[in-house]
Amino acid sequence: MSLTNVIISVLLIALIIFAERLFPFVVFSNKTPGNLIHFFEKYIPPFVMLGLLIYSIRSIRFSHLVLWVPHLSGIVFTVLTYLWKKNTLISIFGGTIIYMILIRVL
Repeated sequence: MSLTNVIISVLLIALIIFAERLFPFVVFSNKTPGNLIHFFEKYIPPFVMLGLLIYSIRSIRFSHLVLWVPHLSGIVFTVLTYLWKKNTLISIFGGTIIYMILIRVL
């Protein structure tokens, strides 16, 4: 493949990606969102977080205290920090840091 063909291919792919990103703004810019969008906006994030929570605790063995305390502490810290600060990034990073410290210490 020659350099000209590579440049044309890259430019064509960049144009297609730009058009895909621009499409929703052009089509939906003058319309109000429907009920389905409001439903997704309201209920999907909690269900995604619930799915991630279930996925992250699926392999915890409750036979020994040392095995599940880091998980539970990270989850509790994340929830309490979110309820206190209402900041998702601080909550997630804080819970992750607590979890990582506890699995190294315990």
